[in-house]
Amino acid sequence: MIPGLKNRVEAAVKDACRRLWDVEPPRLVLETPPKVELGDLALPIAFELAKVLRRPPRKIAEELAPALELPPIVARRSVEGSGYVNLFLDRPRALAAMLTPPPEAEAVPGKVIVEHTNINPNKAAHIGHLRNAVLGDVLVHLFRRLGKRVEVQNYLDDTGVQVADVVVGLEHPDLLAEPGRAEELGAEIREILSAFPDDAPGTEPRRLGDVTWDLYALVTRSYAADPSLEERRKATLHAIEEAALGHEMTDEGRATAALASRLAEAVVRCHLKTMERIGVSYDLLPRESDILGRRFWQKAFDLLKDAGATQLETEGKNAGCWVMKLEGAKEFEGMEDADKVLVRSNGTVTYTGKDVAYQLWKLGELGIDFEYEKAPYVNPFGEAEFVASDGVTPLYRTRRDAEGADPSARGRFGGGDSVINVIDVRQSYPQKVVKEAVRRAGFPEGADRSVHFAYEMVALTPASAELLGVTLSDEDRGRAYVEMSGRKGLGVKADDLVERLVEKALEQILDRQPGERPDLSRAEAIAIGALRVYMTRYSRNKVIAFDFDEALAFEGDTGPYLQYAAVRTANIFRKLEEKGLPGLLDAEEAASVASLDAAHLDDGLWDVVRTCGRTQETFEKAAETFEVSLLVRHALAVGAAFHHLYHTHPILQAENDESRRARRAALQLVARTLDDVLGVLGVPVPERM
Repeated sequence: MIPGLKNRVEAAVKDACRRLWDVEPPRLVLETPPKVELGDLALPIAFELAKVLRRPPRKIAEELAPALELPPIVARRSVEGSGYVNLFLDRPRALAAMLTPPPEAEAVPGKVIVEHTNINPNKAAHIGHLRNAVLGDVLVHLFRRLGKRVEVQNYLDDTGVQVADVVVGLEHPDLLAEPGRAEELGAEIREILSAFPDDAPGTEPRRLGDVTWDLYALVTRSYAADPSLEERRKATLHAIEEAALGHEMTDEGRATAALASRLAEAVVRCHLKTMERIGVSYDLLPRESDILGRRFWQKAFDLLKDAGATQLETEGKNAGCWVMKLEGAKEFEGMEDADKVLVRSNGTVTYTGKDVAYQLWKLGELGIDFEYEKAPYVNPFGEAEFVASDGVTPLYRTRRDAEGADPSARGRFGGGDSVINVIDVRQSYPQKVVKEAVRRAGFPEGADRSVHFAYEMVALTPASAELLGVTLSDEDRGRAYVEMSGRKGLGVKADDLVERLVEKALEQILDRQPGERPDLSRAEAIAIGALRVYMTRYSRNKVIAFDFDEALAFEGDTGPYLQYAAVRTANIFRKLEEKGLPGLLDAEEAASVASLDAAHLDDGLWDVVRTCGRTQETFEKAAETFEVSLLVRHALAVGAAFHHLYHTHPILQAENDESRRARRAALQLVARTLDDVLGVLGVPVPERM
């Protein structure tokens, strides 16, 4: 879309409607005709006006079309079908306008908070976390591309059951189902923790997450064999929460809480490195322990009680619990036992209760704030600390007291005009509860500003699961996909998946270019591109069955296909310059495209330009619908346009300089569009494929 054209067309439509019928038209929608010969823009406005004027849309369109006072870049207009007003652009002028570097998007008032990743800090990230992180990261890029101010948060549940389970395994290995194995794992974990934040000699930084992964699965199996272990879990959770609240504790309780804190902090460092590798970063790491320590929940609890939104149950299975009664509420119709416990009978707060407090703070409705400090996680592969999502400023985390806090950070975080929680679809019920609690606490507008960005899980094709070392039964091999389970230890670590992708990408490079010196940086870029496109190309409501061969294919709907198109466009311009011919158009030459003969922009070439012209529209639609797969579809359409241009309009075979300039201009627009869309998708483009 040419910058400003939609606004000018909209103004022309409003003016014509007032002059002709003295009516205010509804919101203008611009569509792209299915065939290039039908024009460049289609206005279905007559169909909406028909409801008001009570006349056939075709008759309205025939009266409206000639009355439109359109800018000169619109060469002609026509009435098509049962009532569309179609616009045909002056092709040379339009292409020249699209080659002009677009102005920076106007800053949109307000702030969007996107919360994503949210890995329990008790073990390595797994394949499902990759989809969450990539989806959230693309949303962030998209909103920023559209001029919105975005704050990226990664919530750390450092007081939760999962962390407690690993601590139980570390402190009571003799009580587990496999005490010898538990002792072995515990010794390695303690060795790594004793050296944190530096790495134990000879230990990879990610090793901690791998070992705790195994211990967590062992503890979970042990609970099934010995239910009495549940008391150890409760005692551990109690110690962690008491420490967060700053209560007096026994020496044993303090040691347990300190171990849990150190474990969580070290595992978070592993997660940050994993996410940094795939191009994901954050602005703030809010910690659940600080939500407790700053008394966020108590403030939220008081708001809910004052509003009559929660009540103490005196009988039945929830006796002694504070419950939010949801039976009969529209969002919870048809659910059995929809009521939600917010505070258990032993006084501990449920996950959902803490989420309510956190959501109120994100919305700026809680009235209290955290203290903040620069996150003390040193990047294990370099001296620099992890940085925020802008790539420049430091990454921050919350803290509960002012000692050591950065006073300049106070008031910087939270208070979003809208809050988007990227959490898988299985968390839909608790997310509805959080939203309803915000509403009942007296903040209906805040509830309306709360968005659950739900997505389906990631599984593996049986072939890919076995490639990663997952043992499958014959029954599993016959399934379309294999589901993962962290509690059972059946899963694929994110780092393992990325490593295998890099290996496979390197194999493909060497297969295509025998004798080539191995280039790990190029293989890494191809692997990350393949991963990010695979995680975003499907509708978020679709289960992904990850397959290595499909993800890394150089043909089809893949990241490597898009990277290949971007690399080829750059190569064409470089080869033109090597031959002593003009390559990229400078500003003066780009402006001269406006005076070309339109004959040099035939329908085939122009359709490529039309495809690139839909980029802004695609960005806006993806942001409105939260469907980032639209971005991949558009990128693939641009990639296909490039291949069409390459095969049907070779630059060197153009009949004259003007024709060559038109083709160069179209190719330059393709290159710029690919760079734009792949940038939003976070897909790196290597110098070579």
